Amino acid sequence: MVSSTNADQRRASSRDLRPNFPDIGQKAAQVRTELLARRAQDVRWDEGRTFGLVFDGGEEVRAVADEAARMFLHENALNTKAFPSLAGIQSDLCAWTADLLHGPEDAAGFVTSGGTESILCAVEAARERARSERDLHDPELVLAESAHAAFHKAAHLLGLRTRLVPLMDDRTPDLDAMTDAVTDRTALVVASAPQYPQGVVDPVAEIAAIADRVGASCHVDACMGGFVLPFAVLEDPEAWYAPPWDLGVDGVTSISADIHKLGYAPKGVSVLLHRSRQLRRHQIFEFDGWLGGRYVTP
Repeated sequence: MVSSTNADQRRASSRDLRPNFPDIGQKAAQVRTELLARRAQDVRWDEGRTFGLVFDGGEEVRAVADEAARMFLHENALNTKAFPSLAGIQSDLCAWTADLLHGPEDAAGFVTSGGTESILCAVEAARERARSERDLHDPELVLAESAHAAFHKAAHLLGLRTRLVPLMDDRTPDLDAMTDAVTDRTALVVASAPQYPQGVVDPVAEIAAIADRVGASCHVDACMGGFVLPFAVLEDPEAWYAPPWDLGVDGVTSISADIHKLGYAPKGVSVLLHRSRQLRRHQIFEFDGWLGGRYVTP
């Protein structure tokens, strides 16, 4: 009899470790007990040990957020005609965020599942805008070395070439290098408010001007700062000074801000805003060439 190969043994071991689909269900108490046991292995985020992963607004805020989430846990935002409550909530969240981030009256956006989805959608909208307005079919994405990795994921998925810009000693992008990197092939230039590695707010006005020079979009990643920078500056303008960084800056075409970070909402809620409804149209996908009817999603 021929002995099994190492690969066969590994496959057999993998099958042994994989749980089978249960033959019968469990009672609710059993399910809860098992979930609590699994959760006991996790880091205690409520003790402040998960900066960057979980943001806790305290018991009172958490209780309100938990109840609100439970109320709409089973609704489906894909069809806002069936669930107008969700359409209204999305509209309010976008309007409040636009007001907070100095968006013009025509600013419009969508709620997403988090910062990464907001970034993906912003890159997609910039690519589609470049195709529509500039007939650009070999687009590039210009970003600093400090920009979030989700931009590289978006470029990989959406077929954009990335051009990286080095940082200066103060951890802001080298604007001369960025100017050289931006060309007629640039679809999007990225700014961060703040960037993740060092918490530095990029010079957004200068970056937006560089993008505008060639007709490119400029996205501000304020996923971390969107719901804290406005209030920090109000609390102590001298201690928390930041250069202009939001939709109040000419040339900024979109901005993302995560409510589930320092807005203290449950995971995952982010807002992606565009400067105008016309720019928002580039984010929308519409298709009716299948048997299920018209399909429209942001």
